[in-house]
Amino acid sequence: MTFARAALVLLAVLLAGCADLKVNLHYAPDTKIEALATGVPVTVFRFVDARGGEGDKGDVYRVGGVYNGYGMRLSKILSPTPWPDLLVQDLGAALTQRGVQSTLVADRTYDKGSAVSTPLVLTVEIRNFSTENRWAGYLAHVSGIVRLYDQSGTLLSERPISARLRPTEDEFKTITGQQLLEQMLNRAVAEFVRQVVTDPELSQLLVAAR
Repeated sequence: MTFARAALVLLAVLLAGCADLKVNLHYAPDTKIEALATGVPVTVFRFVDARGGEGDKGDVYRVGGVYNGYGMRLSKILSPTPWPDLLVQDLGAALTQRGVQSTLVADRTYDKGSAVSTPLVLTVEIRNFSTENRWAGYLAHVSGIVRLYDQSGTLLSERPISARLRPTEDEFKTITGQQLLEQMLNRAVAEFVRQVVTDPELSQLLVAAR
């Protein structure tokens, strides 16, 4: 069933002339994220785009693709708003929910010489940020290396975080194509953000740092 539906979507895109698809990114806060007893203020810098070919080497609008059985791309999937800008905002919203005051620097990546006013600095090197439909089915994947520094630039923590999702049974029964690609990517973003702000090691540092 999964194979057949994926094949139909690929065929429909091919017949439509391989037009690019648009997905809208929107973050819904996870109500299950609990606040820390005492959160330490942190500065969140723009994320480093390390997706390589998956992101067309730095295209901030590219968030996935549709491919045929030979791995050839039939369509790009694009966001109308640069995904790094939105992801910084999403993480800031989740940190606020966690009880952590955050300063967002969405226009530049972190350099160890950067002046910051908070005790901590959080950066992310994004390795995957995509929603895809391949011959084997749908997949959304957001992953990266999350690093936490102190104010002087000393690395305190380095954590790989990954949210890799397939469609749920309910999703696959009710939606398909562009709508499913969009919904899956937003779920993957929300899961990635949740994992970052609730990671045990990072959480401990967000409480204990001075």
